[in-house]
This record gives sequence, structure tokens and C-alpha cells, in this order.
Amino acid sequence: MGVTVQVRDLDPAVDARLKNAASAKGLSYSEYLRRELTRIAERLRIEERWAEVVAADAARTEAAAEGRTPFTGLGITSEEIVEIVRESRSER
Repeated sequence: MGVTVQVRDLDPAVDARLKNAASAKGLSYSEYLRRELTRIAERLRIEERWAEVVAADAARTEAAAEGRTPFTGLGITSEEIVEIVRESRSER
């Protein structure tokens, strides 16, 4: 079951623009707002994931600069990974 959201003190001009946008797309006001809120939530999820990737990359870069293997959490060195890749290529 969905959640009901109430927005208070919305500027009447904003309300009118949103209603016009919904009408222009042939959607009900509720459906238009539902789609827009879903789109916003998806963008936030992507931004959060991107922040995680950037942080992980920064950690790997820092580890490499300090001479540590960036793959310490895997229990395998980057040299071992390269060797495994080379072996699998030679098996093809």
C-alpha cells in the first residue's frame, strides 16, 4: 500500500506550474507528482552510490600512494590478481 504525502505552504504559482506540467503530459496531478518524486528518489540513490564509488577510489589511490595494495580487504594482492588474469587468458 502506498504512502500519502501532504505538502503544506506550497506557493500557489508552483502549484499551478505543476498542475500545468501534469496536464501537458496527460497525467493526473497525483500521477505526475508520484513520477517526479520517484525520479528524484532514484537520482538520490544514484548520487549516494556514486559517492560510495568515489570514496572507494580515493581509498585505493591513497593505499597505492602509501605502497599498500588497494585490495587488502580481499586478502589478495594486485600482483596475484594480475597473475590469475594472465593464467585465465592463456587457458583460452
